[in-house]
Amino acid sequence: MIKVKLDSDILNSILAIEKNKNSLDLVKIPIDLSNKFRKNTKKRSSYASNKIEGNPLTYEQADAAIEAKNRHFLKPEQEIRNYYLALGLLERKLDAKEPLSLKLLLEIQKQICEGEPKEKIGLRGAMPPGVLFAVWNEDGTPSYIPPEYSEVPALLDELFKYIDDSDDHPLIKAAIIHYQLVTIHPFEDGNGRTARIVSGYYLSLNGY
Repeated sequence: MIKVKLDSDILNSILAIEKNKNSLDLVKIPIDLSNKFRKNTKKRSSYASNKIEGNPLTYEQADAAIEAKNRHFLKPEQEIRNYYLALGLLERKLDAKEPLSLKLLLEIQKQICEGEPKEKIGLRGAMPPGVLFAVWNEDGTPSYIPPEYSEVPALLDELFKYIDDSDDHPLIKAAIIHYQLVTIHPFEDGNGRTARIVSGYYLSLNGY
């Protein structure tokens, strides 16, 4: 069972965020300017989230990849485009107020890893004999060994039960979603990107 203990610093931070949110909710932005902000934000998120994972493109190169049409894309360019398309998909899901679910999680990871080998799409399975599934350091040592693949479905069920049943503040829930997804590491690839994009979606669903 997932339980969260809050201290005074966290509570004060939530109050400060709520105050700023209430102020921003009163600001009316023209639709054309709002659309421009949204597109630029999606581009920067696509660049930054992939940069964390080691994508070598500059922001200018990422922007060009997103805007390009009808040409072959190198793997780093495709990663940027996949994330940008995933953000667009979530915009449509947000319009429909679709709640966060395992189905949506899998749909987003599939888009983020579009073009990867099929074994990298969806929940991870058993590794070949003698092969350890881990997050590896550059020197070849494991920095983190996630739960066994057989434990993943139950851990995800626990997470979605927490999301549905807990009365924790949405900001806390978003943090837990991110933390649990990178801890569970349910996929062979795309865990960090999926965790970041999904926790952001949960915030959007709740008006942040």
